[in-house]
Amino acid sequence: MGTSISHPSKRTPNWRPVFKCYENERIPEYRAINEVWRASENEDEPISLHLKSEAVYNCYEAVKSSSSIVEAIQKFNQSILINKNNSIVSEFAKRAIPMAFQSSSPANQWINSFFSEVTNYIVSRDISGFVGDNYRNKNVNELITYKKNINSRVNQILGNEDKRINSYSSWNSYVDSSIEKLKTN
Repeated sequence: MGTSISHPSKRTPNWRPVFKCYENERIPEYRAINEVWRASENEDEPISLHLKSEAVYNCYEAVKSSSSIVEAIQKFNQSILINKNNSIVSEFAKRAIPMAFQSSSPANQWINSFFSEVTNYIVSRDISGFVGDNYRNKNVNELITYKKNINSRVNQILGNEDKRINSYSSWNSYVDSSIEKLKTN
């Protein structure tokens, strides 16, 4: 038997706009993405610090330089073992690998899938407390649809263009520009 612990967002003014998105069905779904990323970046330790980690960049490089899911996962796992830099964000990066190889451009799709995984995690840690008659999602089926729509929107915002990331520095710049898009589009 396994257990999981939910680490909800702090109940601070920083997160209130996010919670309003989960409550009020008149607020467009895409606003939840904007507010989640604004709140996440406005924490004492912005989420971008974790997304810019060497481990996450190494995952991108593993996908970019591999011809299969298995090869990419092996390269990434080897990188984690050598550098001893695993984290929950690294696990989101790893989860995005299989989705990446369902595309004709795995490296670009990995980025979209990675940001979708991170967004989904942030949304999921709170939204289960916002289901019922008094909330935008009246039941679990509506919640599932809501989360799928958010993931689709993240992919749409980040687009399918070639990301042209060729260094750790360009990865960090890309993270900054992507978060800005997610906060404003």
